This record gives sequence, C-alpha cells and structure tokens, in this order.
Amino acid sequence: MRRLLADIPRHDIEAALRVAVAVGVPLLALDAIGRLDLAVYAAFGGLAMLYGHSEPVKKRVESQIVAGAGLVLAIAVAMAYSAAQAPPAVLGVLLAVTVIAAATLGAAMRWVPRGEMFFVLVLLIIANIPTSWDRLPLGIAVGAGGAALSVLLAWLIGADRTEPGDEAPSGGWRRRFAAGYAALDRGQHLVLVVAATLGVLTAWVLALALGVGNPFWAAVTVAALMPALAAADVWRRLLHLMLGTLGGVGVATFLFSFNPGHLALIAIIIVCQGAAEIAVSRNYGVALLFFSPLAIGMSNLSRGAPWQPLLVDRLAEAALGTAAAFLTIVVGRRVLKIA
Repeated sequence: MRRLLADIPRHDIEAALRVAVAVGVPLLALDAIGRLDLAVYAAFGGLAMLYGHSEPVKKRVESQIVAGAGLVLAIAVAMAYSAAQAPPAVLGVLLAVTVIAAATLGAAMRWVPRGEMFFVLVLLIIANIPTSWDRLPLGIAVGAGGAALSVLLAWLIGADRTEPGDEAPSGGWRRRFAAGYAALDRGQHLVLVVAATLGVLTAWVLALALGVGNPFWAAVTVAALMPALAAADVWRRLLHLMLGTLGGVGVATFLFSFNPGHLALIAIIIVCQGAAEIAVSRNYGVALLFFSPLAIGMSNLSRGAPWQPLLVDRLAEAALGTAAAFLTIVVGRRVLKIA
C-alpha cells in the first residue's frame, strides 16, 4: 500500500485533496444547518472539479468554468422540468439535447473525462426530484455555489505556480472550443453523437418500459461507455469500462448495505470523488469503480430512499445499459467502417 501511494504523483494527491474540500465543505455545511435537501445541487455543481485533470492551471480553471456553467444549466433545466410536471416525452427530448451538446462540448474542449456521463446523470436525477417553481432559484444558486467553489479552489491552489502551457494564453474558451471543433472529423463526430444519443435514449426507454425503479442508471451507463466507440483498442477499453461500471455498482452495493447515516454517506462521497480524481487519467475503468458509488450516493443523498431496492435496480440498470452500449458500439463501428 505504501508503495502504491508513493507511485501517485504529488499533483494527483493535491487534486484529490482539492476535490475532497470542494465536495465536502458544502455538504457538511448544508448538513450542519439542516438543509441536506439542497445537498444534491451543491454536489452536482461541484462535479466541475473533475474536469481539466492534468491540464495546466489556467487551462484547468477555464475548463472547470465551462463545465460548471454547463452543469448548473443542466440543474436549472431539470428543475424546470420537474416543477412543470411535464410528460416523460419532454424529458426524452431534453436528454437527447443534453447528450448532443455535452458530447460536442467535450470533444471540442478535449476534456478528460468525457462530458456526457455527468451531464446525463445531473439531468435525469434532478428531473426525478419533485420541486416547485419558487424553489428553482435556490437550487440553481446552491449548484452555482458548488461549481464556483470548485473553480476557486482550482485557481487558489495553482495561483502561485507556472506550469508548461500556462505561458501561452489559450485565448479564452470560445477560441479553444472553435479550434477544437474545427479540428474534429465532422463525419465521424456526427456518427459518434448520433450513436451516443440513440444508445442513451434506448437504454432509458427500455428501463422505463421494464419498470426498473428510477431508470437513470441505464442511460448513465451507456454514456460512460460511449468514449470507447471509435478507439483503436475498443474491445479492451470496453471490457475495462464494462467491468468498472458493473464493479462500481457492486462496490456501491457493499458500501450502502450498511445503511450509512448522513455523515457516513457524505464521507463515502468525499472519498470516492477524491479516488476518482486520481484514477481518471490512468484508467477510466478503474475510475468507474469510484464514480458509480459516488453517483448512486449523490442520487440518494437528499431523498433517503431504502438502499436495498435502490441497489437492486441499479444492478439491473447497469446490466441493461451495458448491453445497450455494446450493441450501440458494434453498430456504430460498422457505420464508421472500423474493424
């Protein structure tokens, strides 16, 4: 264990601690004032901290500002859907738009991790939380606060250092996005976006039709596996991602089988997010071992639903999502004429 920790660069340890503070402080503060019902918004805004891993400080701050703004927008849209009590068909349209926008933004900004998974997660979980129009500004403010704290910590911790890549200004996120988008293979990107959208929607609709609890995890599983579609080592990466996704749900099943209280659940979320930050640049499959319990814990943080049926549903949804992703990747690669 000591040797394993010694092999982790100091940069990654600092990043994990930064994530722990960015996630832990808002959740503990909300718990202390008895407003844990708002914790999910703060936690999801704080997911901005996961973006820009291994980027120079200035570029990482820029990535987190853009990702944070997108996550807060997803929170606002999902809350508006819930407050309007709109039909599921409307959520399906919002889900398709979210996948298209997040996939394009992530590809152009060249984020690690890819953006679809977390935007889909935020949209579907918050859309399922009953809310009202008068609560909308508060939820958005708390989500924005979580994102702002993440960006602030990223800037403060790196403000006194210069890293390779910081000397040359990026020209702002618009220029960076434009340059990244111009460099995309438009035909391939179109196939990737269509495949991701159809795969996510198929998994979500199947989970709805089968009556599997609150079926966000099937769609999130597909979104997590889509980055492997056009990779040269697709089957090795897909295997890692599948095992990571299913294994992560298994880890969550173990952790939450003890029915953790509020503080214990917050501690699990903090540790998992810090561990995911360290793992994400090395092996996305390993990172999913931590992302899965992180996401599942966040989804139940303010609801307090019984864990056992929730985890059974998540296992079924993960299997369904994995199958849908596998078929999507096979068909997508045939369309792209990739062996």
